[in-house]
Amino acid sequence: MPFKYGFIGAAMNILALVVLYYLGRHPLLLNPILDARIPLYIIFVFVSFKEFKEQYSGGILHFWQGMTMGMIAYSIMALGASLFIFTFSAIETTHFLAEYIRIATGQLQANKALFIETISEKTFNETLAQLPETRPVHLAVDYLLKSMPIGLFLTIILAVLFRQQRVN
Repeated sequence: MPFKYGFIGAAMNILALVVLYYLGRHPLLLNPILDARIPLYIIFVFVSFKEFKEQYSGGILHFWQGMTMGMIAYSIMALGASLFIFTFSAIETTHFLAEYIRIATGQLQANKALFIETISEKTFNETLAQLPETRPVHLAVDYLLKSMPIGLFLTIILAVLFRQQRVN
């Protein structure tokens, strides 16, 4: 189940990335609250748990089973989307990487005072200087590393909520 739903979820995640990008909203620069990963991870981890409980375990789901299935599902989803981001941003004609650099630079410059207040001016200047050097692998790894804590947190919550043993 987690493999099946992980691959389906990865396809849906990729679809969300493409749709957002072509609607003019760069998916890697959205507010985290609007991130498509959160509802997708919830849906596909939930469906994995539900199918397992109904078809394979007689209504019983142990916490460790939920954690294992959830980790497999969200890892496949995160890896699939990260590989897509790497490939999509490596294709020059998509302008995915160039748009990312342009928009991120604009956001940094527009909020310069806030960033300097939050982080040091030296760090701000280093970040601004390094942004043009961004490569497809940087975007893919960043997306993967940001996906893992999201998936882990949601899996823990769902595994706790879903674990239930049959009462005789």
